[in-house]
Amino acid sequence: MSDAHARFGKRPAALAAAVMAEVERQAELVRASAGAQAGPQWGLMHKVLLRAKVDPTVIMRLVAARDAEGLADLVRWLRGEEVAEAVVEEPTGPQVDPDVMRAAMKVFRKRLRLARLDAESRLGVGPLSGGKRSEIDAIEAPREHPTAVWHALVRAGRLRTDGKGFYSLAVDDLGDE
Repeated sequence: MSDAHARFGKRPAALAAAVMAEVERQAELVRASAGAQAGPQWGLMHKVLLRAKVDPTVIMRLVAARDAEGLADLVRWLRGEEVAEAVVEEPTGPQVDPDVMRAAMKVFRKRLRLARLDAESRLGVGPLSGGKRSEIDAIEAPREHPTAVWHALVRAGRLRTDGKGFYSLAVDDLGDE
């Protein structure tokens, strides 16, 4: 039996019997609660799992999604039982026409190039004043194309998502150097 699990990370070492009993008791309360009572119970479950030294990212994923089945799997895993890996399906969006994707990439590259040129044209960064290359790697997706197009470009491996609506080129081949 492995101590590492793809969903839950590394198993906490030497979990005290009292802590394990508290985890099981709180998990049962979460499972039994419904509606307005569920929120506080999940909050308490969060605290109990932190005391059990479970990976905080795993805790946040379970608590934020109110994932009762995932919580049951986590409790079984903490007991030492084998837990099957969850099957994660890749999110597929609507099909996007290759011509639209090509046009979107052209707009994206142009906006990125202009953002870099704008940053490099500021006072104190020119070639005669010591200059420095722009450190702009990501920009917000241009609004000419819907979000589905940008997601399709990420799935195709042409762009990388940097979070909060920012995207960067998967391979920076603008040749600005």
